[in-house]
Order: sequence, then structure tokens, then C-alpha cells
Amino acid sequence: MAFHDETTAQRLLGIVGALDRFTLEPAQREYLMEFASRTAELVSDPDFYGGLNNHGMFQDIALLAWSVLIAPENEALGTRAWELATERLHAYFSTCFTSEGVHVENTPTYHVMVARYLPILEGLFARAGSTTAKLYSELLPGAVDYAVHCVTPEGIYPPVSDTHRRRLDTPQNLKTFQSNEFEFAASAGARGTPPAARTVAFPESGYAMTRSAWGNSNATFVHFTCAYNADYHKHSDEQSVYLRSGGRDLLCEAGPYGYNWRDPFTKYAYSSAAHNSLLVGGAGLPRTEQPHARNDAVPALNQLEIDCGEGDLLDVTGTTRRYNGRVWRRHLRVAHGERAEDSRLTIGDSIQSCVGAEKLRFLWHIGAGLRADLRTEGVEVFDCETKVMEIEFRAEVKLAVRLLEGAEEPTIQGWHFPDFGRRVPAPVIIVEARAADILLTTEVRLSGFVWSRQSSGSALVPAETPGKVCLGGQPISTWGSPGTSKQSVLILSGYAEDAHRIRFAENMAKTEHEVCHIANIAALNHSEQESAELTLEQSVSIESAFDKIVRTVVDHIRSRAIGGVKVTVATVGAGFYPGAVGALENDAPLIVLDPVLPRTGHDLQTWDPANRVQNLVEDRPNAQVELLVSHENVAGDDRMARMLLGPNLRTYPVTSGLLRADVEDAFSGMLLNALDVASGSAMKYLALYDRRAGVFIVEVPDAGEVEVSVRVFRGREEVLTMPYTVGTSHRLPYSGATGPHRLRIHIRGPKLSEAAAFTTRAIRVR
Repeated sequence: MAFHDETTAQRLLGIVGALDRFTLEPAQREYLMEFASRTAELVSDPDFYGGLNNHGMFQDIALLAWSVLIAPENEALGTRAWELATERLHAYFSTCFTSEGVHVENTPTYHVMVARYLPILEGLFARAGSTTAKLYSELLPGAVDYAVHCVTPEGIYPPVSDTHRRRLDTPQNLKTFQSNEFEFAASAGARGTPPAARTVAFPESGYAMTRSAWGNSNATFVHFTCAYNADYHKHSDEQSVYLRSGGRDLLCEAGPYGYNWRDPFTKYAYSSAAHNSLLVGGAGLPRTEQPHARNDAVPALNQLEIDCGEGDLLDVTGTTRRYNGRVWRRHLRVAHGERAEDSRLTIGDSIQSCVGAEKLRFLWHIGAGLRADLRTEGVEVFDCETKVMEIEFRAEVKLAVRLLEGAEEPTIQGWHFPDFGRRVPAPVIIVEARAADILLTTEVRLSGFVWSRQSSGSALVPAETPGKVCLGGQPISTWGSPGTSKQSVLILSGYAEDAHRIRFAENMAKTEHEVCHIANIAALNHSEQESAELTLEQSVSIESAFDKIVRTVVDHIRSRAIGGVKVTVATVGAGFYPGAVGALENDAPLIVLDPVLPRTGHDLQTWDPANRVQNLVEDRPNAQVELLVSHENVAGDDRMARMLLGPNLRTYPVTSGLLRADVEDAFSGMLLNALDVASGSAMKYLALYDRRAGVFIVEVPDAGEVEVSVRVFRGREEVLTMPYTVGTSHRLPYSGATGPHRLRIHIRGPKLSEAAAFTTRAIRVR
């Protein structure tokens, strides 16, 4: 940045400030005076001029400051700098605001930054007796209106283009906009006078905004962008909608990441992919167009038409013709009610093409920290356990809806940038269709929700499975819990007892991993005798439900895997088939507990999961599958899993002969350890309690030639100790009190660089 145009100007301003205000030694002053003159000469050079933008503005302000405060008397450069800066600033400010008073550089914070110099320049030129002072005094009133209405309910600006989200009620801003309405907006209603209008539009500038109330930090606020006023700070954000309500960003944007174009996250932040916009054929719009293409286009590349923009109703249509061979119109209707959450958005996207069908991808970015759950018709959005939004999609053509979050491969997607250089994962909804023309209606509800969620029987957040999976008219119970790690867990559960399932679910929900749990799958499993007695209609119903579960599993894993999240599938009992299919189709690890495979007494040609899994295994010889088997039932069908997956299986032989319930008790610990091992943060181990033998079982399968010591704790009390013993498998007889225990395991050996120790998760003694 040493010779960057604006940076050089800021450097000159800093030097002028030092010379004007600091007490300096003669040698220091002489050096800085000479340096300032050289810098002023450079900034005056036409070849170094930044142009009619804020960079050029800062160059000219620096020249004014230098010529007035520092330049030696009678120095020709000082006089020339004043005249040059006066002329260039007049040219810039004559064009840098639209007739509606909106700064053309596409960003609210730059609007404020440039407007800040209007009263300064007006005062300076008025004192100098220059006629140019009138221009600056006339511009300021118009700039106030946009500065007021663009403020969000909490007193900052929305993340539009290169906007920095900073508090606005600073002395400098309040001095610039000496308006009671701006003070009210900037202070979030703490001071000042509330504006009369809640809904405004700037059609020439390409912006519209509405709010349910002033002075309420939980109010609903909507900002719509269909602007292209200049190239500077322009993002590819055509037709983007920003929605904030209840103190949350619901429909958000990535925001700016920085100005280093070599950083891929900077490029992403500027792209259509980082906004609530459109990709065609996987590509968004270029950031800018050639000047003649933008200035000479008839009709204009971007247009905003206002049907209604007052009170509780905003009804506007934005049109962009920047997509080659396509015209995209987005009709936005926002209707407010008595409460903030009564606001409803209806968005109609119409695309007309003269170049044929292409994959169209509509993006909706959800605020960071919120959770989005897919449904067949759309998406539900939650803040912890509270539903805050439903989004429903309708179209004549087939739609595919999926979610991503925090993806870096194959492309960057699903990120929010709270500040320059900082990034946090955030969900993004991707709605895809292949079509030439399309009419897509998107309904956004903040209350009056139409999708109910069935209780899972525990304190966890229930979540209905996409596809409305039902069996015998009853939905398969599901739940989901948000996570913060880069790993996702999908569990298909056939626990023998509800108490075991609930305990397992609660253990998983306490972890950092995202968990999606589909329960009651055991209901799909039937013994041979039961299967033989099923009617053809009943069998078809079961297999249809099972096939829906398979599709649900595959879609979930694929969306997470594309998003850069490593998905681990853990299946219990009859969940083996959908888990195996989903994992194998997406190269995700699969952990299986007692895979009793479902069968039917009828030969249905259209549904053959065994062949489906076998074909996938042949295509993916390196599939990672771990099998946890209890042999309480000798007739268990784990042999079918072994037959299908063959040498790809990793097993825990120590579990042979154990009660299924004992293995189920330890399954959450096994799964979480497997995830830790996969991330490289833990050593693989197995620890459980065999109630029939009355022993703790400890196995460290990947640690050969080691010594292992185990200390057993019940609460803080040490109840059993095993001294260092060579081997990977150990049994500790224990007949003490029942309830949860923890094992502290110490490992040492010649092949280990240093001794290791870790504590197991809770192990239940029965």
C-alpha cells in the first residue's frame, strides 16, 4: 500500500497534522516539510490522480490541507495545489450523489464518510470567498434522508457492499447530519425525533427499505438493493434482500472481507454467491461492466419500480438485465402487522430467457448462529430452540433445495464476515432448477407458522424429516441439534428401549457436533415370520417409507459434505441400509451398531437395497465402515453386513457375546471417540461395562506393545485401580454401586513419544 493513491493522501494528511499540531525539533520539522512537499507534488500529478471517487477526494482534501496549513508562503506549488484541488473536488461532488441524495459508491458507510466533508468543505470555501461553497451546502440536506432510513433497528448499517458495521451515533456523524431524525435512528431511539416515514424508496438510486417501527430494536427491517451507480465498492448484489427482525439477521449477506483481491474470501465477498442473489450455470455476475455498457444501456441494466412505498407496505419490482440473454425481475412485497413478527415477505422471481435452459441457483443466506432445517416445501430457521422464520418455495418447475455452511471446497460458500479478515460459518439455502423461464414464489413467515414439529419425547429440539417419512400413518420421530465443529453426525436409531434412545440422544446433543437423529427405525424391521404375514400393500408401504429415509440420509450427507463438513453416519439396528447407502454414496465414514437388516416376504423388483449397497461397495473399495456388534441374538444379521462390506469392515471383537443393551449404553462414547480419532485429537479406545460378567472392558486396539493402567471413578471417588499391564485388551472385575462411572486411562510404551492419559465419557453400571 506504500504508493496506493488514497493511502498516499492519508499519509500527507498525517504529516500535515504533525507539522500543524506537534512540537518538533528543527531537524524533524525540516525533514517532514520536505517530505510533505514531495508528497504533495506526487498527489498533484494527473497520472497519480485516483479519479472521481473517494480516493481522488482524499487526495484533493490532503492538497487543500497542505496548501492552507503547511505550504511555504509564495510557493507556486501551494497555489497550484489549492486551485487543482478546488476544481477536482467540484467535479467530483457534482456527480457523486444521485438526484435523490444517495452517494454513488454503493455503500452506506461510504455515503456517510463522503457526506462528512460536505459541511467541512462548505465552511472552508465560504471563508475563502469561493462560489463553490454553494454546491456543498445544497448537497447535504439530500444526503440526510438516505443516511437516516438505511439505519437498522439497532443503530448500525446493514452489511451492504463494503459497509463496516459500526455504531453511528458518534460525535463526528452527529455533527455531519445535524438532524434530530438521524440522531434518533443512530441512537436506536435513545435521543432525537422519530422520522415520520417508515417505508421509503429511492428508485433512481436503486434502493428501498421499510421497518415495522422506529425506536424498537426488535423491529422488522428490510433493505432491498437493485443498484449500480458506480464501479467503486460495487458488489454483485443485484436484487439482494436483507431482513432483520427480533434483534437477529434473518436474511443476511456475507458482508465485506477486505480489499486484498488475492485472498479468495475477498473475491467471494464481492461475488453474487455471497448475496441473496442468483447464479446462472454456476456463475454469478461480474463485479462491474465496461463504462459504455453501463452508461449507454437502453433500457438501463438495473431498474427499480415502486408500486407502493409508504406506511406498512413496501411493494417494489427490481429488474436486472446484466445476465446475458436473460431478464430477471424480482417483485418484493413486505406487509407489516401490529407486531414485528407479523411482518411477511412475498418474493416473486421471474426469469425470461432467449438463450435456452440453464441451471438457475437462487441463494438465501441465513444469519450466523441460526440453524436451518430442510423441509420438502422449504426451510425452517431456529435460534436455539425457538423457530424464528419459515421460508416456503413454490414453482411450476421441479425445485431442489439444499443447505450449505462454512464450505471452502469445491467453492467458498456459507460464510459471514463480521469484520475485515474475520469469518464465521453461516447457513445458506440453495434453491436450484433447470429452466429457461421460471416463476418462483418465496414466502417468508416470521410468525403464524404452518409447519408443526412433533415432540421427540425428550428435551431435545425435534425436527421433522424432509419428505414427511411416515409408517402406518405415523411420522418417524426425528430431532436435530446444532453444532460448532466441522463434523456432522447422522444417526438412524433402532434402540431396543426408549430410555436408551433418549439417553443416547441427550449425550450427543451435549457435544459440539451437529447431530441429526432419525428414530423409530426399528419399527420398520420385521422378523421373518412377521414379514411373511405382511400383505403386499403393507410391504410396499414399509419399503416406500424406507426408501424415503434413504433419500433423506443421502441428501443430508451430500449437502453437508459439499459444504466441507465431514459427515459421520452412525446407525443402530435397522438403520444399517439407509446409513450404508448414504455413507457410501458420499464417501462418509459409517459406524454401525448391531445392523439387523430389514427384510420382506415379497420380491419387489424396484427396491433392492442389498444389491444397491453391494454395487456401491464395488465402486468404493476403500469405504471406511466400523461395526459394533452384540451377539445377544445369535441369529443377528450382522453376517449380512459382513458379507456385503467384506474386508472394509473394522470390528470390535471384544463386544461379541455382550448384551445389546450394554453395547447401546456405550455407543455414544464409541461414536464420539471415533469422531475425535478422525480429527486426530484422540487415541482410539473402547470402554463399557458387561453386566452379566460384572466387569469393565477396556480396549485400545491401535496401541501395540504398550502398558495400560486404569483408575475407575464414581463421581470424585476412586473405586477401582488396575496397575500398568501390557496389552491392548483388559477386564476389570467390579461389583460396586450402580450408576455412571468414568475411567481414567494411562498409556505408556516404547513406541509412544510420551505417555498419554485420557478420561472416558460416562459408563453406566447396571
